[in-house]
Amino acid sequence: MGMAASQARFLNLTARKTNLEYQGQQINQQRTELSNASANLYNQMLSLQVPTPPNTQDYTKVSYTFMMPGGNDEATISQFVKDSSGTYTVAFSYKTVELGMVACSDGEKPKETSKVTGWTDDRYTTSVTYDTYTIATNSGKSYTLYKYQANTSDTDEKKIHEDAVTALGGGTVYWINVGTDSSPKYQYYKESDLTSAGVGGAVTYYTADDIETYKEDTYTKCTVNRDVQNRVQSFTSNGTTFAVTTNTITDEDAYNDAMNEYTYKSYLYEQAMANINAKTSVIQIQDRELELKLKQLDTEHNAIQTEADSVQSVCKKNVEDSFKVFA
Repeated sequence: MGMAASQARFLNLTARKTNLEYQGQQINQQRTELSNASANLYNQMLSLQVPTPPNTQDYTKVSYTFMMPGGNDEATISQFVKDSSGTYTVAFSYKTVELGMVACSDGEKPKETSKVTGWTDDRYTTSVTYDTYTIATNSGKSYTLYKYQANTSDTDEKKIHEDAVTALGGGTVYWINVGTDSSPKYQYYKESDLTSAGVGGAVTYYTADDIETYKEDTYTKCTVNRDVQNRVQSFTSNGTTFAVTTNTITDEDAYNDAMNEYTYKSYLYEQAMANINAKTSVIQIQDRELELKLKQLDTEHNAIQTEADSVQSVCKKNVEDSFKVFA
């Protein structure tokens, strides 16, 4: 091979080797980007919060109950407070049934107002004066309302209506029996409601009924008896001992809500993990392809390097043969 041809071949091989090295640098840059993307995915995975299933103990509480005197109402103890003398104040609440007034509004309307004097009823020994309201229902029935007289001598009326008037907060109250004499059904109207409604306006009425109410109370100067597990078995107040029942109550609704929340979060967690794993798998495939390509370039680079070394030796020999004067 001549000097010029050898030199040209060497330059060509050098250019090819430089190009391969450039391609290798590009592949390494791409693999670095893939490595950064993989690291970001790993950090995302570490930042995910693994859902924790709810524990029934978190939604379970222990309550103490006892029967009120008479054995009709069950009381729930809210707390035991120890005083300076070593006795306890027992705070409790209980549900009881008492007469109450239930508001009803089904379109009753006062139709007109009038004043009647000298109105007499066989139940009364004397004539009394009533202010009366006439109301009409949507069905077309009309009723005359009678004013409750607190100073009436009729003990039956007092017995029937006095508690209802008290439950309504006092004031002037009107009543009407919409049932029968043998099976009465009383409705009560506040004069303030009738006045506010005016002629033709809708008015609310009330019916007497048993209503469940919660009351709170305390027993003071109590002694408390506990078992070996420090649970209250009984307490004594003013010589009366109350047996205490320990109840374990689980809030099923709250627990089910927490379980539903856990199921939902578990689904989101699994979905996020699946997305991360899918993206990581794609990155690994791309990295393996780049690694294979880099190995191919490395093999080609080694072959060119070997050929370039050979051509360089030829060039060196040609230079020595052509320009070296003395051996």
